[in-house]
Amino acid sequence: MRASLSTRVFLGLALVVATFGVASFYAGAAVISLRHELRVLRDRALPLRDALRRDAIELEAFDEALGRAAPHDLDWLARLVPNARPWRRVDATLGRIRTLREGSRPPQITELLGLATPPLPSLSDALVELRAGRGLAERMRDDRALQAALAGPWRATEDVQVFDALVAGMQRAVSERRLSDASRVAVELRRLIRHVHSGLEDVERTLDAALDKRAARAARSEQRVIAVVIGSATLSLLVAILVLVLLLRTLRPMQALADVVRRFGGGDRQVRAETRGAAREIQELAEEYNRMADSLAAREAELSVQRDELARAERLAALGQLAARMTHEVRNPLSSIGLNAELLDEEIRKPTGPDADEASELLGSIVGEVERLRGITEGYLARARPAPSERERHDLGQLTAAFVDFARGELERRQIDVDVHAPPGVAIECDAGQIRQALWNLTRNAWEAMPNGGVLRFEVARAQGEDGQPRALLAVEDTGDGIAADVRERIFEPFFTTKDRGTGVGLALVREVASSHDGTVAIEDAQDGGARLVLRLPCA
Repeated sequence: MRASLSTRVFLGLALVVATFGVASFYAGAAVISLRHELRVLRDRALPLRDALRRDAIELEAFDEALGRAAPHDLDWLARLVPNARPWRRVDATLGRIRTLREGSRPPQITELLGLATPPLPSLSDALVELRAGRGLAERMRDDRALQAALAGPWRATEDVQVFDALVAGMQRAVSERRLSDASRVAVELRRLIRHVHSGLEDVERTLDAALDKRAARAARSEQRVIAVVIGSATLSLLVAILVLVLLLRTLRPMQALADVVRRFGGGDRQVRAETRGAAREIQELAEEYNRMADSLAAREAELSVQRDELARAERLAALGQLAARMTHEVRNPLSSIGLNAELLDEEIRKPTGPDADEASELLGSIVGEVERLRGITEGYLARARPAPSERERHDLGQLTAAFVDFARGELERRQIDVDVHAPPGVAIECDAGQIRQALWNLTRNAWEAMPNGGVLRFEVARAQGEDGQPRALLAVEDTGDGIAADVRERIFEPFFTTKDRGTGVGLALVREVASSHDGTVAIEDAQDGGARLVLRLPCA
């Protein structure tokens, strides 16, 4: 059973983390050991060495003072010597050594990893032997001249007691002015102080040697830590590269699967993915793709039959749309032609005779609308699509004013007052016939919204678009009932209408005209509660 992709990724990452973790643990333990070593050297060993050196120097100073003292200085010397106290210095040093030995124990973690710090040498042995010695006491017990100089019973059995006996004897000889005896005792004091001084120097030399070894060990520990860190980083990098290579080999079938999907998307419906030798997730993905491809192939065969049926239905629907659109386009001009024909008939039937200018204007309007109808019908019959756009530079205000003059008779007949604000100077590149067609549709929708009459406003202005470019604004506003909010999003869809006898083509054509001129059309709320439709077109 092949391991899953997630299992392989987890094992690879676990290997990298484990490798780096072991190396980091070892490096951390080595750093702890090194830190402990340095703390012992700083806080314990170095102060002990300084104390030994200070005691040795002071004892050496006492020795020199005893050696240079003249007979007349013995009185001063008798008061100075008790301050030497060499054996108390030995006891204090033994206490420091005991504290140093207890504080130098390595941490348990370093002992587990074999990184234990080297123990200090037995510095106290020589001092203990010095402290418990009897050599000086035995020698002084056999020295009859010294016993005579001390002038008292000899009770010292150890070297420790010798110093107090010599100090007491010297003070007694000085007080009795036995200067020769005092000099004799001073010589013995010098010998004792040099004996202790020599012992302390031996301990100091032993401690210096131990400190040198520990410093060398600390230096080696530092080098070892650096080597472990570099080695662990290198090993982790090598393991990471190995894991990356393994993951790339594991993910290689994903590239092959991606190529198969790409070929399938390019139209090769027979290509299938291989499922052998890949991770479990990739095998499952390839199998799902193959099932999807088989299902899509069957679905496409089924859709091919449905597509032929839909094509026939769409052709019939297109014919219906074309008929409805042509009916809508022809209806508005025919209404205007009928109105102008009635006005011309009334003009002809006047008892006083027709007015030639008025009759000529009415005939011109009729001929113009007939010509526009011929152009529309020829365009639809020739191409089964809207007439092509032939753009020229026009003044939008003049186009709007001319249209209003033409439609004014129809609007007055419907008891609709016209308010026009169309100043000249707003130029656009447009097809004048299409703009007039859009105005017809907007006007027709407006008068159908005001069956009992009202006010229809036309407004032309210059505005600034969202992109900062100038726009020509053409607004048609009525005082009808307005457009409900729930149908505003669909009002420009073809064949969508809220009227009983509407075709749903008018506003769709308006949006098509606006789009063909790189503009937009939108619905806004009018001030008097009606509807306000606004075309925004690029300025010339």
